[in-house]
Amino acid sequence: MNDVVIKLTQREAEYVKGILANDSLKIQAIYRKREEMKGFFRENTLLNGNVSRKITNALKVSAERDGTQ
Repeated sequence: MNDVVIKLTQREAEYVKGILANDSLKIQAIYRKREEMKGFFRENTLLNGNVSRKITNALKVSAERDGTQ
């Protein structure tokens, strides 16, 4: 699969990360109520985690490069 590069400001990256975290929390709440739905949301959960980790890593690299942490 080809990589896609998207430039975001730090504020935009943190916003997207927050949206992903919120979505994951909603999915977890659904899991608690209906365990059988777990498979239905599996791909979304995996993608949310992958994208969130990539944003976190990019923010860390950016902070290190700029000398702020």
